[in-house]
Amino acid sequence: MNENAMIREIVNRSLLAKIGSRTVLIIKRRTAKGVFLKGSSAGGEKYSTKPFVMPIGAVKKKDVMMKMLKGGYGKEDVMIFKTKGGGTWALLKKGYKWLREQSGRQSERVDLRWSGTLMRSLRVIDVSPEKGEVVIGHGEARSRKIAEYHNVSGAGKGKTIRKYLGATEKEMIEILKGL
Repeated sequence: MNENAMIREIVNRSLLAKIGSRTVLIIKRRTAKGVFLKGSSAGGEKYSTKPFVMPIGAVKKKDVMMKMLKGGYGKEDVMIFKTKGGGTWALLKKGYKWLREQSGRQSERVDLRWSGTLMRSLRVIDVSPEKGEVVIGHGEARSRKIAEYHNVSGAGKGKTIRKYLGATEKEMIEILKGL
């Protein structure tokens, strides 16, 4: 590779990396506002208020889990039961929104942030000057699976699609103007 070709590749790689980093930032800002891309399920920006069941051990906030186990919530909110296999589960009658409220999380709009891990793992995975492309994704396997639920197969019992990976035409113009 001659010197000019090497310089061109370095510049292209650098520009693509900058485009990728700006795209990641825009995706994070958009999802924090509860805004998702075209192709998302209607109503996907709101947390569900429909009853659902979950293993009691999956309740992330341990003081909320303990209050459930001790009967600290009324029967109109939570019902604890044992499965045939011996597992302890909770029926949350007011839905996931209620769980977020009890856990001290914002519940007005879906922002895909409980612990912050999903959005923290979003990054530039690869840049290819040869192909002129940037690959953005999640660095952790668990985050990749959660992203697949939200973007492709649907999350929860209602299989709600919340497309967040990608950029709108307006966002792409914003990204390119910043170069």
